[in-house]
Amino acid sequence: MTHKLFKYLQPILFLGIGCLLLFFAFRGIDLKNLQEVFKSIPLKWVFLSMLFGYLAFVFRGLRWYLLIKPLGFRPRFFDLINAIAFGYLFNSFIPRSGEIARCTSLNKVSNIPVSKLLGHVILERLIDCILLVICLFLALVFNYQDFINFASIFAFPKHLFLYFLCLVLLLFLTYKLIQNFLSASQLNKISSFFQGIKLGFLSIQEISNKTLFYVYTILIWLCYLFMTVVCFYCFSETKDLNLGQGLFVMVAGGLGMVVPTPTGIGSYHYLVIQSLLAINITKEIAQFFAIIVHSSQAIMIIVAGFFAMIFLYRKKNKI
Repeated sequence: MTHKLFKYLQPILFLGIGCLLLFFAFRGIDLKNLQEVFKSIPLKWVFLSMLFGYLAFVFRGLRWYLLIKPLGFRPRFFDLINAIAFGYLFNSFIPRSGEIARCTSLNKVSNIPVSKLLGHVILERLIDCILLVICLFLALVFNYQDFINFASIFAFPKHLFLYFLCLVLLLFLTYKLIQNFLSASQLNKISSFFQGIKLGFLSIQEISNKTLFYVYTILIWLCYLFMTVVCFYCFSETKDLNLGQGLFVMVAGGLGMVVPTPTGIGSYHYLVIQSLLAINITKEIAQFFAIIVHSSQAIMIIVAGFFAMIFLYRKKNKI
């Protein structure tokens, strides 16, 4: 009962956290100036940013095909891209639900086992974490002093390692309880499901063209970089910022997206604003920039996800 209650309250909790961060990020903002800024922004850069955001979906779909191919399936590229867009649409409303949505939607139109597709999603998340850490390191190298100023807003608990050990112990005890209270047939079903995840995760070893896989991965993150950088040209105060500073702002936004608030609302804004403040951009412009980038990507995700849902639904009904 408690687990079910937490499951339903979790989205509300993280939405509340996002709203709290939004309050801290935008308190004192001048709404009249914001209205004037929206009127004067060159929309070509905003649309270009949205295009880069969607291209990241395309490259994710192409990379996903390389993982699925060794399993003996040949889904259409368009279905893969639509499943990814549909998953991101779900994440916009319920954090972390999109991973299940994209796998189940693709399963409905291709009959690929959901467990194996989930293995791919877990692999993707691991790759994303590795790339984010690499970008974090590069941002530190290219923007050392700015990064130190930015990092000062974080305060880590003194006994962080102890908390980590307690979490590991809790997971171990949960595993033992599951073993003792579930029947053999239920355990076998769970085991086969996780075996499917394992097969999907390890499918990277069977990829015939690993170079192409790495190229798609780099292109995905270049899209994230350029969807941020092109928005620098929306404001005279940010148009002279370089790629290294763009990487810094992108990493800050990426850290904000890690927080499970709907589409990074609040957490993305707060951290992007702090990163721009660290490189001496005024708070007002930093606030406007965060709104422009996040809102444009949110619109792109909703529009792309809505059309993806229609295409996937129509194909499912034809099968």
